[in-house]
Amino acid sequence: MNVLRAEVLKALTTRLLLWFGLGLVGFLALVVSIHIGTSDRFALTTESTQRDVFQAAGLTAVVAVLVGSLLVTAEYNHGTINQSFLAVPIRERMLTAKLGVAAAAGAVLAVAAGAVTLILAEVWYAGRGETLDLGGGTLTPLLGTLAASVVAAAVGMGLGAVLRRQTASTVVILLWLLIGENVIALVPGAARYAPGHVLAALVVAHRHSSADTLGFGAAAAISLLYAAALCAAGFAVVRRSDVPATGG
Repeated sequence: MNVLRAEVLKALTTRLLLWFGLGLVGFLALVVSIHIGTSDRFALTTESTQRDVFQAAGLTAVVAVLVGSLLVTAEYNHGTINQSFLAVPIRERMLTAKLGVAAAAGAVLAVAAGAVTLILAEVWYAGRGETLDLGGGTLTPLLGTLAASVVAAAVGMGLGAVLRRQTASTVVILLWLLIGENVIALVPGAARYAPGHVLAALVVAHRHSSADTLGFGAAAAISLLYAAALCAAGFAVVRRSDVPATGG
């Protein structure tokens, strides 16, 4: 419990979540405003358009994977990992605590993003003289965002533990999302199994799979496999690595 408390304190004192949260809110405000403000009034009344509005909250998963990575790599970058290893000689305990904090951070960001998206959507719909229908499956993407963000944070934590370099992990994540996913998409039917597409399928939360998107159940299973594999690899790398002499 003391280890978990220490990891929570580290995350809060670095103001990491604050800056990521503020950036996410600003970006969501822009995306939701553009989407609703430029849509035809008739289209705004359809369930598909309203689901699309709430799917914007899925951007939280991108932030969550970065947060999960930085919770590990920031300590290597600043050299504080040495003190952490001295305080918690059993490295698996420290990494497990970081994993718990990463998952909690992803959940907090997802809830905040969902609330912001809902408030913005209500304001914009009222401004355009339309009513936002919160029944049926309209709000499902917000629940999908919660699931995707928690898993994404675990994926990021595992990757951060494997690479142990702040710049390298951030670059790898962004390059994969911007380029790697598109390269895989060149193979027919392969893109839906790529990590980014799998997390996106969690957000969309369709019951059945399609040619481009997995159903929620399949996406949940595969995303958990990605998270488990990366976390296992990260645990193994950190357990066997030497303590760094300086931050890197």
